[in-house]
Amino acid sequence: METLHPPAPRLPLSVAPRAAIGALVADLLIAIGMGLILSVAVVGVMIGLRAAQTGLDVDALGQLNPQEITRLIGVDGMLALLLLQNLVFIGVAVIRVRVLRREPLAVLGFSAPQPLRLALFGVGLGVLALFVNGIVGMIFVSAGIRQNQAALYPLFPGDYLGQALFFVGAAILAPIGEEVLFRGYLFGSLRRLAGDSRAGIVIAYGVSALVFALAHSLAASEGVIALLVPSFLIGLVFAWGFDRSGSLLPGIVAHALNNSIAFAALLTCINNPGACPQV
Repeated sequence: METLHPPAPRLPLSVAPRAAIGALVADLLIAIGMGLILSVAVVGVMIGLRAAQTGLDVDALGQLNPQEITRLIGVDGMLALLLLQNLVFIGVAVIRVRVLRREPLAVLGFSAPQPLRLALFGVGLGVLALFVNGIVGMIFVSAGIRQNQAALYPLFPGDYLGQALFFVGAAILAPIGEEVLFRGYLFGSLRRLAGDSRAGIVIAYGVSALVFALAHSLAASEGVIALLVPSFLIGLVFAWGFDRSGSLLPGIVAHALNNSIAFAALLTCINNPGACPQV
């Protein structure tokens, strides 16, 4: 098979290495910090609006259990949060590269010279990610370790419209924003800094996958290690896809496929109470 030739993402950085690393750290802190601030703001606004609509006072809110609070936030609140967070992820990367560095967006992977081929490559990456996720998940389950990320989602039996809206956020919005920030910007910048250095390339893969995993670990309050490890491994897979293709498209397709299959499995359990006792 003809080799995929990475274009602009391998070009040398137009700034000094120390400045580039400093900018990366600052931009990641900004992106993740703004994501957390938006989380608090959107959750607060949605709970306030719903409390006003239902006549709940502060004392009543304090007595609600986590599932009731999740209902107050609602799918519309979560979708708005996902949209805003991923716009921040994209905005931070684009502003740094296009506005401040004055580099073409192609260095972030905004190019797809062979879209069909790249999409098929992405499907292959997605299957590999699903395999890794499944194997690692079974290992942790057999050890009695389960992460509770799904418990924080406002998904309820029979709420098909809400489930469809959340699917848009989880399977479309999140893959786009996360691939731009973690693969196109973070991994891409570190990979360009590494050049032909094997140690530098290993660092680029490891650091980008670790940051990706740590960001996802914030979504669980129990069994965090069971979310951290597969996220790290999947981050390596997606970084390899970006490194080989020079395009964001394979990673977005793979990420979307992985999230879609996982989400479909989750909905099967939610809509069939008792079928999955642990959900």
